[in-house]
Amino acid sequence: MIVFDLQCSKGHTFEEWFKSSDEYAELTAKGELACPTCGDTTVTKGLQAPNVKGSTPDPEPAPASCGTGGGGCAGGMCPFG
Repeated sequence: MIVFDLQCSKGHTFEEWFKSSDEYAELTAKGELACPTCGDTTVTKGLQAPNVKGSTPDPEPAPASCGTGGGGCAGGMCPFG
């Protein structure tokens, strides 16, 4: 599934999910894609930001508090314990 940011010729923006880019093209060519606000069938894709996976792994989440007031809690004060 892929989501596209779309805009009708009247300036309304909305999102729609498609099985593929081809499905978007087919629905648009047939005039079967319409703005949910006004019903306009002149719809175009907006700018898309690519989802790019970087080469650096995501940082590990911070360890959970010990729950006892020590073991890594700042100054021995545990906000969770």
